[in-house]
Amino acid sequence: MSQNTEVAGLFRQIAALLQAGAGMKDENVSFKIRAYVNAAKIIEELPQDIGAYGGVKELKQLPGIGDATAKKIVEYLETGKMEALEKLRNASGGVSAELLGVENLGPKRAMLIQKELGVTTVSGLMKAAKEGKLRSLPRFSALIEKKILESAGRSKERSTRFPREEIQDDVEALLKKIRAVEGVERAEAAGSYRRKQATVGDIDTLVVTKSPAAVSDAIAKLPFVRNVVAHGDKKLSYDLKSSIRVDTRFVAKSQWGSALLYFTGSKEHNIAMRIVAIKKGWKLSEYGLFDAKGKVIASKEEKDIYQKLALPYKEPWERG
Repeated sequence: MSQNTEVAGLFRQIAALLQAGAGMKDENVSFKIRAYVNAAKIIEELPQDIGAYGGVKELKQLPGIGDATAKKIVEYLETGKMEALEKLRNASGGVSAELLGVENLGPKRAMLIQKELGVTTVSGLMKAAKEGKLRSLPRFSALIEKKILESAGRSKERSTRFPREEIQDDVEALLKKIRAVEGVERAEAAGSYRRKQATVGDIDTLVVTKSPAAVSDAIAKLPFVRNVVAHGDKKLSYDLKSSIRVDTRFVAKSQWGSALLYFTGSKEHNIAMRIVAIKKGWKLSEYGLFDAKGKVIASKEEKDIYQKLALPYKEPWERG
């Protein structure tokens, strides 16, 4: 998951909680809801990673990004958290972020389910739906219950973590097939898989090619690829037969190192490296390490970035 998607998701959670009543004492709540929804949409559609736009001053130059949203973006990039979101969750009785992520549920229903049934997880939601407990709640019906169960099932599948040894053969076979596609110059898995974590939630793969559209089409046609949900010349998202989600991203050869570093993670490791860059007056993103004037300092290989930041190189499994 990219930082743009993460930040947009957090802003949508803020909007959902405000809409559900967590901030109704604020007379400007309607305006704030629209502002966070608009900011989320803008951030998702940015051509670059949100971390590449600089600090609060630079972020405010983006359309739809005001002082409050810019400060929250910087807070998240530097700390991995948004205090305002945590306060809203607490004010709403600590509504579960898991429930907020279930399509067709909505914040008000999520809060009602949590309050009346004590359900805070997707697994708990599915159990309650299967037992017919949702339809007994106000403004619920058997049809709504069925739709929520289906949505929760999809959400559960997306949140499932797989033991690395169980999916390793599938991932290596996928990489072998991708590398054999005409036009592919380089391909590698990133994320928790590359960091050799015990369990893996999804797979990020990076591909260097001069023909991203053609390569994207070719990968989408591979026999073990199913349920393609995003198909473009920048990213292809799909499932393998094992149900694990794969995001294949197409990157420029000159940005291979910075992209591989960013998508390998961990989030905490990336934040720590970004802070080192900021202290030097530089910017670090998936597109490269840049000086104060926006000139690329390093991007082709991971080791180049570590070297320019005067940091010892860490193997992927040493990054948390």
